[in-house]
Amino acid sequence: MRILGLIFLSFVVALGAPRVLTAQGAADGTAVAFWNALEQGKFSGEARYRFETFERAGAPFTGDSYAPTLRLALGYETPSFHGFSAFGQGAAVIVTGPADYSVPTLPSMNRPDRPAILEPKTVQLSQGYAKWRRDFEGRQVAVTVGRQELMLNDGRFVSTSAWRQIHESFDAARFDADLASHTAFTYAYIDRYYRVVGHDATDGKPPMHSHLLNLALLNLAWRKPRQSNLSFYGLLLDYRWPAQFALSTETFGVRANGPFEFNQQWSVLYTAEFAKQRNFGTNPNYVNANYYLGELGPSWRGFGVKAGYALLGGHSLTDEVTTPLANPFNGWTELFGTTPNLGNSHGLEARYLTANDALRFLGGATATVAYYDYHSDSDRIHYGSELDWAVAYKVRRVSNHWEIGSRFGRYWSDRLYSRALRVSGYTDVTF
Repeated sequence: MRILGLIFLSFVVALGAPRVLTAQGAADGTAVAFWNALEQGKFSGEARYRFETFERAGAPFTGDSYAPTLRLALGYETPSFHGFSAFGQGAAVIVTGPADYSVPTLPSMNRPDRPAILEPKTVQLSQGYAKWRRDFEGRQVAVTVGRQELMLNDGRFVSTSAWRQIHESFDAARFDADLASHTAFTYAYIDRYYRVVGHDATDGKPPMHSHLLNLALLNLAWRKPRQSNLSFYGLLLDYRWPAQFALSTETFGVRANGPFEFNQQWSVLYTAEFAKQRNFGTNPNYVNANYYLGELGPSWRGFGVKAGYALLGGHSLTDEVTTPLANPFNGWTELFGTTPNLGNSHGLEARYLTANDALRFLGGATATVAYYDYHSDSDRIHYGSELDWAVAYKVRRVSNHWEIGSRFGRYWSDRLYSRALRVSGYTDVTF
């Protein structure tokens, strides 16, 4: 994507100094015009410190992992010039003190006797793209070319993995359009994928020729205030590295979610989703697996409870649903970041209960609790169970841009893995 990088840099120069003074001796005027235009742009940044520990019982682990890391990110967006703009963001992850953890595919940080915490020491360009946007009779069309973050629905199949200090991003060309009333369309061609393990990892930036499509019908209302969102999507992954050929798949699905509102206080939270995944492109294996998701529960004045069911179908080591562009689902211990296999048992069935609410007595705090029970899809066995909770507090008395929080995940093993405990605390400042 070197060409995309050159395009991005040319836009930064062109948009930063839109007035070109050709007369000799006009250097001072050019500099003034450049800085005046620069001041009209927008800077953004983040500083997030997190201390994370991860404990796993049994071999090969001989000790716990702990990772004190600081994420620093700085971005700049140019002002729009005839619909054109550009954005660039760099990010760094610094290990701030004594640390002992493993990033398995990063040779300099691989510790096989320690549980994995995917926080690589790195400095990298996380985003850098040029964008063109135009309004046609109140409907917007946009084209974005370069390194960018992408998200599909809830992130099950494509995500930025924003919890990790290095976010996932993509070298891509993206087209967005507002169509008829409450309808939006997105298409993206993906040339390379940058994972949370950093550019220097052996699997940190796999090349691909992939396609993402999403037709979203948003805020459908049969009669106010009852609403629903409907999405038809497709994801065609075609990896270029032989080590990832088995991850090349085509996935087509449909998703509907609420809430369905009865009045200002009561509503029903619901999600229904189905996707079919098959082998595609460079994949030498046969894949024909299904994905199901169902969630249902009441919500009262912001307090919500949901019962959920998720199935990532699996019939063999190679014939199963895979989600390589997603952040880990099904528990914050992140043990189920990939679809599990044990003997003749394949796939993952997760049944869960979640509850979340705003802690009004703290003012600006939210809390989430979840319990999971895991089984295999084929040759049914019980994998284990997990309890998670999280608290996030916006320190509004000081700034709406300052948040502190904590996450906890406890896994009890049955037939798969060993018991695990992951705990983290963080403070995050953005501007």
